[in-house]
Formats: sequence, structure tokens, C-alpha cells
Amino acid sequence: MSLQIKFKPSLSKRVIRLMQFICHNHGVPYQQEAVSPHRTEHHTPRFGFSFHEATTTRHTHLAGDIRLHHQFYSRYLEFERDIIVYLPPSYQKQPHKRYPVLYMHDGNNTMDPRTSFAGVAWEVNDTVERLVAEGSLEEIIVVGVYNTPARMYEYTWTQMVIDGPTPQGGHGKKYARFLAHELKSFIDKKYRTLADRQNTAVMGSSLGGLINFYIGRHYHDIFGKVAIMSPSFWWGNGIVFKHVQTYPKDLKIWMDMGVFECGSHRPEANQQTLSMTRRMRDALIKLGYQENHNLAYFEDPHGHHNEYSWARRLHRPLQFFFGKNAQNKEQAA
Repeated sequence: MSLQIKFKPSLSKRVIRLMQFICHNHGVPYQQEAVSPHRTEHHTPRFGFSFHEATTTRHTHLAGDIRLHHQFYSRYLEFERDIIVYLPPSYQKQPHKRYPVLYMHDGNNTMDPRTSFAGVAWEVNDTVERLVAEGSLEEIIVVGVYNTPARMYEYTWTQMVIDGPTPQGGHGKKYARFLAHELKSFIDKKYRTLADRQNTAVMGSSLGGLINFYIGRHYHDIFGKVAIMSPSFWWGNGIVFKHVQTYPKDLKIWMDMGVFECGSHRPEANQQTLSMTRRMRDALIKLGYQENHNLAYFEDPHGHHNEYSWARRLHRPLQFFFGKNAQNKEQAA
């Protein structure tokens, strides 16, 4: 018996694209429908085309100058996604000034509790505003890239069998390409950025930390600073430890892990996650990275695997990358 799924044209384009994605990754045939996603402005000589600009919303209920770009389209990925942007205090007052940029995965968890997992956000905008006011942090632009139903596929570089016979994941190459060539081009055109690699950082946790390992490996010419927080190095049975052998040596890397990532009731699992991050730290040092110079490693004695814990220690990687003392040292070097 042959089965083929056909979607009703009355369904929304987002529902159709979601169902097509599920069918594609489970080997179920379906009849193609013409689905025209909303495309945002993206014009670059690399591709030679332009889209209509997305509607930008001001988030006045959040600290700082926050903009939301709805449904950013990528020709590489299955889903559109929202992009949330934090602009520094002087952005409107100094129209000729340009700023470093931090890109963050799971952008729906970065600033707005209303869209974040379990209602708890990293509150990166609040932390940046506070550190800037204290005089310990350079002003920066923060770009939060919302996740999608394809999060596991987009944040993993290789496939892995988790449950069932079908391998999952492995679309990280497409996501990294989207981030490096589509989104960054849009942000550099739309906002006043310092676009060089030394002023461009990427940050993520869990699988977001894992994909940052690979973004650093394959796009170190674009992202010079990489934050790998609570990384899922277990993915692919630890294949990262094979891939680190050919890792570039010109990055600035932050890496951390909480002592209670797997819960206080699972001491053996916690020890395993700590052992893997320590092993990665040692592998990077063996390559030539120097702690407290171009590599920082931190074990959070109270850290769990959640947004609350990442928010509590967020100031550490921010200051390592964009602290005024750190910036002065880099300029002197």
C-alpha cells in the first residue's frame, strides 16, 4: 500500500512547512505545495538578490532599546525565525559610532521572559546595561536568534541515533551558513556594527554550546570569539574530541559547566559532564591556547542546566570578550 500526504491549501504556511519537515525526516512521502514564506531584506553581492524588509517591533517593556525582526527567512533552513536585537545606550545619541556584536542562539530565551523556556530569560539586555553603567563593559549590540522546531537538527553538526532507528540531527552546517552569510550580512547592513572577526562573538548553551564549537572550527574567519556554555559534548558519542584535533588556534574561547548540570540527584552524570569539558579544555591547551589569555574555563559550583544558571554567570563571558580591560589588552597586542 502506497501512502502520500497532501496538505490542504487552507493550512497556514508555517504549519505546512512544519509538517513537510517532519515528513521529510521520517521518510514519509508528501505532495509538494507552493509555500511562499515572508522574506526579509537581505541584499549582498554574494547572492545578488534582495527581499522586502521585515516589520520591526519595539519592545518597550524590556530594558534597553530592543528591536524584533519578525520571521527572518533563510534559503538554507526549513523555518523562518524571529530575530531580537538589543542596541546600546549611546546608539541613538552617537550616530557615527559603531559597535561590537554578540550573536546568541535560543534568542527567545535571551531577553524576554514571555517567550523564554519556563518563563525564565537570560536577561542579557539587563546585564549589559548594568555592566556598561558600572564602566566594566564596552557597549555592544546583541542579536538573539530564536530557535525553531528544528532546534536539535540545526544545533548539531553530525547525526546521532537517540530513540528509534532513524538518525537525528546533523543540519548544523546549514545553520552555521545561515548565521555567517545571511544573518550577519543583514545585521551589518541594518545596524552600525564593527564587522571584523575580533568584534564579532557568538554565544550559546547546551546544544547551542555544541554548535558554537563547530562555528568556531569552520567560521573562525568571521567569529573571532566563541562562548561554549554547558556544552553537549556527549552528542555523537563525543565525536568533538576527534574534531578538536584540527581546531583553529586563533580564537578567543569561553567555556564553562555547572557542577549540577544533570541535577543534584545524579552525581555520576554530573561528574561525566565535568570530565568532558575538562577534557576539551585540556585539548585546547595542548593545541596552544592559554588560560586567562585566549581561553577561559569556569566551573559554576551552583550551576544547573537552565536559563537561571546561565543568566547568573553571563557577566563572566561578557567581560572576558568585551570587558574594558580585555579590550585594552587586545588593542595593545
